[in-house]
Amino acid sequence: MSVRGTRYYVTIRGHERIVDLLEGTDGRLSITLDGRPVDADLVELHSSTLHSLLLDGQSREMVIDREGDRVYVWLDGERIETVVRDELSRVIAAVMKPVAAGPSAVAAPMPGIVVSVPVKVGDLVEAGQPVVVVEAMKMRNELVAEVAGVVESIEVKPGQTVDRAAVLVRLRATA
Repeated sequence: MSVRGTRYYVTIRGHERIVDLLEGTDGRLSITLDGRPVDADLVELHSSTLHSLLLDGQSREMVIDREGDRVYVWLDGERIETVVRDELSRVIAAVMKPVAAGPSAVAAPMPGIVVSVPVKVGDLVEAGQPVVVVEAMKMRNELVAEVAGVVESIEVKPGQTVDRAAVLVRLRATA
């Protein structure tokens, strides 16, 4: 694996973090988060999605699923949606960034059951704000608004079973 001096920009809930991966002369990988060293090691286990994370001396199992530059991480029962970009893809995304003016939808990332909908039609929401909670694989997942906007419609109710990619909440983006 060639990771010499690779920088990644990781966006979690609207906040960007800088992750640098550097391969030392001994072959070990060193990681910095926002310029600070992190004691971490990540090992792929049985499948390409199941990993063992050693963070500050504590071992944790982690499931990672990737769709383009979106990376979904399940850690300690929490689903964390991130956007991971290298320097080139970050520049391209900034240049190609669409104008947030049209409708936006929050969709189910996998089949599950709607636990709650903490918003109502007409609510103003910020990017990264939870708009629906879905339980899948025995884990509760807060699904968030990708853009700031107004809730136009809620397509589900608590207790309802949803399929992967089902639209749960529709937003009208605000500029």
